Amino acid sequence: MRREQAITALAALALSLTACGSTQTPPGGAATGGLQAKPADLSGMNNYFIANTEQMGWFVTDADGLPLYRYDKDVPKPSKSNCEGECAKAWKPVLADKTPMATGIDPISMGVLTRPDGTKQLTIQGWPQYTYAEDKVAGDMKGQAKGGVWFVTAPNGAKITGGKAQNNSNKSSSTPSTSPSGTGQTSSAPPPAAPGY
Repeated sequence: MRREQAITALAALALSLTACGSTQTPPGGAATGGLQAKPADLSGMNNYFIANTEQMGWFVTDADGLPLYRYDKDVPKPSKSNCEGECAKAWKPVLADKTPMATGIDPISMGVLTRPDGTKQLTIQGWPQYTYAEDKVAGDMKGQAKGGVWFVTAPNGAKITGGKAQNNSNKSSSTPSTSPSGTGQTSSAPPPAAPGY
């Protein structure tokens, strides 16, 4: 008898919940058949991402897909930019005037430095970050190895000096494997997974 009462009670509860759910209208509008989330407002943030190419491996980009570079003549600890004046016209400091929002970059490694003119510049692992004026569209890397001192930035802040073997050199667990240079061998393995941050 108790079992039948319990089943009847559960059936009545399920029926009442179903009825309640079908007659309720979500706040602000008509029922649409499911929950809907508002898109996030990212206008108050600077967005950074990572991209991957066969030649470079994983590297950091801005919201337009332009690669970020680091300059060997800068200082990471404490962070100091040595690119000013004419240099800063060709190598534009990546501004950090808004909250950084990064995908694939360890947020702890990101920081901000105040330049002599008072502007805020993004740093990754202490290294000031730049974009190159001649890079116009996503995929351009015209500044790579320029003057032997400008290099695309890996997600962990390391410089990418040639290819995937140098990428993520400070975090060996994320280093994509490659065949030794000069062997002419190519790997048929799928591309490496994105760094896990």
